[in-house]
Formats: sequence, C-alpha cells, structure tokens
Amino acid sequence: MRLLLLALCIAAFSVTGCSSGGGGSGGGTNNQNDFTCTTVTSYSDGITITGTARYEYRSNGNGSVATPNPIRQAEVAVYNSSGSVVQCGTTDESGSISVVVPKASDTYTLRVNAQIYNSTSKIFVFNNPSDRAVHYISQTFTPDSSKSLGILTAQATGDLKGGAFNILDKVHSANEYLLTQTSNCNNTFSYCTPFTGAPKVSIFWDKGVNPGDYFAAGPISFYYTGHSELYILGGDQGDVDNSDCDHFDNSVIIHEYGHFIEDMFAKTDTPGGSHSGDTILDARLAWGEGWADFFQAAILNNPLYRDTSGNVSGTATVLFNEDLETPTNDIPSTLGEGNFREFSITRLLWDAIDAANEPGVDNVQSTFAELWTVFTSASFGFMSSSHHFRNMGLFHELQQALPDGAKSDWSLIRTSEKQRGDQQDYARSTTQGGACSNVTIQAQNVSGFSPENGTPTNSNQFASNDFYQIYHAGGSFNLQLSYTTNSAAPADLDLYLYAESYNFLNDTNLKGSSTANVNIGTSSATETISLSSLAAGYYMINVRVDTGVRMGDSASYSMTLGGQSLCPN
Repeated sequence: MRLLLLALCIAAFSVTGCSSGGGGSGGGTNNQNDFTCTTVTSYSDGITITGTARYEYRSNGNGSVATPNPIRQAEVAVYNSSGSVVQCGTTDESGSISVVVPKASDTYTLRVNAQIYNSTSKIFVFNNPSDRAVHYISQTFTPDSSKSLGILTAQATGDLKGGAFNILDKVHSANEYLLTQTSNCNNTFSYCTPFTGAPKVSIFWDKGVNPGDYFAAGPISFYYTGHSELYILGGDQGDVDNSDCDHFDNSVIIHEYGHFIEDMFAKTDTPGGSHSGDTILDARLAWGEGWADFFQAAILNNPLYRDTSGNVSGTATVLFNEDLETPTNDIPSTLGEGNFREFSITRLLWDAIDAANEPGVDNVQSTFAELWTVFTSASFGFMSSSHHFRNMGLFHELQQALPDGAKSDWSLIRTSEKQRGDQQDYARSTTQGGACSNVTIQAQNVSGFSPENGTPTNSNQFASNDFYQIYHAGGSFNLQLSYTTNSAAPADLDLYLYAESYNFLNDTNLKGSSTANVNIGTSSATETISLSSLAAGYYMINVRVDTGVRMGDSASYSMTLGGQSLCPN
C-alpha cells in the first residue's frame, strides 16, 4: 500500500482512541493534557540548573543513528518531589537549558517536553488521542547547589523518544521557513499576508503504533482535516525495526503538516483518500497532495520525496524516493493531464521556486511568497469564499491574474508538465442562455492509468469525464444532456450531479444521475436529471463516458438547464 502511494489524507473520521505504552528511565509521556508551562517564577534563594537537550535520529530515515541535533525551543518543566511544578523554561536554539529553582535537599525532576508553545509554533507531540500525554525526556537531581545536568538525549533506539523530538523539530522548522519566506511579502504582493505563526497542532505518535488503527486503516501517516491533528506512523504492532515507520521520514512528516497549513491558511476541497504517485486523480485530491509534496521539498530544500520502512537494526527498505528534478513517475502525456497528476503538480511548484533552472524546461524564478499569496489571500487567492472545487487549474488562473508586476511567467513549466493554465478540464464555469457550440468527448486509455471498466475507480477523470461547476439558487432543477454519436460504435454518455463536497470514487453527495444505456445502432440519445427541489448552493455537473461495455466512439453533446442552454465558458 505504501509503494508508489503517498501518505494518506483522511478527510472525515472521528477519533476513537487507542492506548499504548511509553516511558523508560530517561523519557516518558507526561499526562498533562495540553498543559503549558509558561510562568517563570523568581526565587530569592534560587540556584541555577543548566544542561543541554538533544535528540538522536536515523540518517535517511532508516539508516544508522546520526550525530544528535539540539532540541530547540522545547518546553522545560521542573517538578519537586511532590510532583508540583516549581519552574518553567525553554531550551534555546542550541538546546541549552538554564532554569532557576529553589534550593532544597529532596529530589527534583527536570523534564524537556516534546512541545513548543511560542508565537511561531504551538506544537504538541502526544502519545495517542485518548491519553494526550506529551512525550518527554527527564533527569532527576538534588537542588542543593547550582549545577549542570550534562546532556539529556532523546534516543533513536530503546524508548525511541528521538522520534517524538524529530517530529517536533521538523514541524517547527516548517513554521520558521514560512516566517522567513513571507516576511514583508506585502511589499511585493499587495494581496500577501505575512505568516506570523501557526495555530496549535496536536501530533499523535508512539513507538510501534500504527495510528491507522484508530480508524481501522492500514499502517499510514495522515492529517485529520478540520481537527488540527497529525498522525505519524510509529511502526506496527510494536515493531519498529522491520515495519513502516515515519518518525524519521522527514518528507512524510512535513507533507502531513503541509495539509495542516492548507487547512489553516487556505481552504481545501480535497475529498481525501488514497492516492498513487503514478496515476490520474480527482483534480482536487491531486492539488492537495501535490501541494503537500511540494511543501516538504521547499522546507527541506531538497527535490526528493523519500519514504522508508524499518531500519538498519532490522530490515531497511526504501519505499519511495522520487526525485523532482529527474522524474520517473506521474509523467503526463497529453495537454491538461498534468492538472490531474499529483507529482506533476509537485514538480511545477518546485520548478517555480528552485534555484536550478533547466534550459527549455524551467526558466522561472518565483519566490515562495508569490505562491503564498495565491494560496492564502482571503480577497484574491484560495482562501477566498468565492472559489469552489479548488484545483491546479484555479491556482494557475489566480497566479496569472496577480495584480502585481512582480508575478512570474509560468508558461514554460506549464508546457513542460502539460498543464492547462485554466479550469477547462475540471470545474469549468458555464453561462446559461444564448447560443453555444457542442462539446466533444471521447474515452481514451491513458498511459499509467488502470484500464477503464465503467466503475468510478477506473473512470479516467481527465479523459473520460467533463466537469462543470454551477450555482443553483434553490428550488426545482431540470438538467438535460443531448448527444449524437457514431451508431456503429456509440459512446454511452451518463449524467451526474454532485453537491460541492462530493467524492467521485464512491458517489458520496450524489444528488441525481441519469445512466440509460445506448445500444449499437443508436446515433443520438438524451439523459435527464429532474429534481422537484434542490437546495441552494454550488454543484458539479459530470458528463461521463460509460466504458463498462465498450470504449465507444466520440460523442458531441449540449446541455440545457431549466430549458435554457448551458454553455461552457
């Protein structure tokens, strides 16, 4: 499931919870339920306790244990022998600790928690949704004099607390990148709002635990849309040496955080679900996953998406190692196809900002701030409530419409990735009334896509489907599709109407359909959806070639809505 399959983005589940162990002599989970230790207390008889906090990680995700990194900006809490907090603090950028505590002769405990709570980041790394216990490393001491506790290390083996702190650090690094890259962006792009810090995010991870178990899913990392929760794969059934683990797969961690950033700072219309790195997807899903793939590459400043399994202490495997500069997957062959392919979207966004320009392919040197403007602007960009069915075509339209002279020309990289700069192939707008030309549609077998068989799963959303967005004011609804085709090998067109939050693969939020069969010898047919009452809102009209019986010839069609022509723009 993981080979050529990126981290799952789950859109609609409820957390059921699961318990799992944690701890060890130097680390554990702190049952503080989102407690933040922020108040620094002054002591007249105080003594100073110093130390250094660091975390181990595995190189390349599953390699040998590497030289430790500092635990930066993490919360520090000191407890007395009764378990009461006597002091709060944070580590600095080098992982250094310095706190003043009251002089005493009993045993105190200093904990470095896997959480950051400041203006830039509000990150909690919990063990599971039920306990909500923050991971930590700790050291006991007697506060009889000022002293150094030496080095506190979160390990990449044993209790594996290095995994929790690596996750913490990578998410914080993403926020730092956003802070730096969008600083003063409004001086260049009038619609740009600089990033000043992220809302709180809860991250659930534990050693040997598959968070997919909370949702009856296979081993997987994912973002829980609308709940500000990331779930990072810690192994499966206690195994961390031979199973898929993501706590050191930085690409996966930041990819999932990219979904959080989209959820918080833009708007997402993705239906969620599984997504292959080498096939045509729902255009909304392709956009959301393509953005998250790009986001991790931008943060890591590396054109690789890497996912591993196991480690050198067991069975080390590279599940995925896609190079955005030398692509081998998800390569479109027909104009417009790239808008439906996840990695094509990733490559285009990467080529827009990377420093390495390939002659004849990439002559663009955009800034991340330009993408951020299109992505987040509430009055202009994806955040605007006037946009629906968000996809790569819409992103292109908005980027080209940036009112500032500093916008970049993406025409060459669009050509390279065979992407249209508009929504002609998905969420095309319409005009009601007047005269318009017929539209031609023909099912096509496309390289890298499963053979069509008439099911939604195997219906090519680029080649065998046309999608039109409309607004219905409410009340009765009558849509008619009329088409002509080759009677010797007739195309059989079907008509579907979906509500805005539809899922194509399982017909979720399907409001109406017309799927009459067309037999050989028939040259014309109609499909009609007639509803006595339909709520006001945005809807998607889907004209689909039914390939369950035969691929068929092409068909030429027109539509009417309420008796008036419905013309594609």
